[in-house]
Amino acid sequence: MRVAALDRDDLEGVRHIVEAAFPYDRVAPVLEEKLLGPNGARAGTTLVAWDGERPAGVIAMAGRWIKLFAVDPEKRGRGVGATLLDLARTWVRTRGGGGRLRFMDHPGNYLSPGLDVREEAGRAWIERHDFKLCSENVNLRVPLVGNPKVTADRARELSDRARVAGYEVRRVGKRERELLTRMAAEAFAPAWAYEVGRAIDQDPPSVFAAWKDGQPVAFAAHDANNSGLGWFGPAGTLTAHRGHGLGEALLLQCLLDVRDKPEGGVIAWIGPREFYEKAAGAVEDRRFNVFEEWP
Repeated sequence: MRVAALDRDDLEGVRHIVEAAFPYDRVAPVLEEKLLGPNGARAGTTLVAWDGERPAGVIAMAGRWIKLFAVDPEKRGRGVGATLLDLARTWVRTRGGGGRLRFMDHPGNYLSPGLDVREEAGRAWIERHDFKLCSENVNLRVPLVGNPKVTADRARELSDRARVAGYEVRRVGKRERELLTRMAAEAFAPAWAYEVGRAIDQDPPSVFAAWKDGQPVAFAAHDANNSGLGWFGPAGTLTAHRGHGLGEALLLQCLLDVRDKPEGGVIAWIGPREFYEKAAGAVEDRRFNVFEEWP
């Protein structure tokens, strides 16, 4: 067995391995983004284990995060996974910035915010290799068909309310990228700024914002991660401008924008669960376990 960095020409060769490892995820549309896409400020690499001319396993790293890890079902039990994991540990120490390895919930570029709780075999393997459960994450889903809370009329009503209060709610333009990303970084987190930038780079930009006196005071994005699936997030409102319904107005604009996407309505890695339930009728969709290397 040999291990080498993934070449773009070999992307299709590892597709079946990744799809088999993640049956609950829509891997096909986002495979290139996960394996070869950028990771913000963190260094990244994707390694492939080869058995002769056939790929046997793949691991994608971003800093200390294992974004994606898959072994061909026909090659399991032969040490492929352990070899890739050892190489990942070496890479993190020498080039990834150090720290304990962590599975999947990489801010900015992730397939899912953890391992699906239904992946019992995956969990058992991870725990056998000195990882322990450290947190849990949840995805919600908003029904987009027949949902009286998600309609164009209601979106207009919410935007009109914001206008009366002195705010303009609209889609962000590409020329406003620096303004929005700076606001997101300073008021929220650099990872959010990175995701907002990726969403603005979509065509058309998949970010909506509320403006006051020419400045953005709230934003909401979709397709900032897993581009093309229609996942919602990130979103935030500056503290001084909360209580005016801006978050709800922006959420509705995004949800209407993703009605035709494969996973339109998914609210990934949620924070204020009650807000989404009340504003759009969101219900629980999936749960994820996050594992970190134990010293």
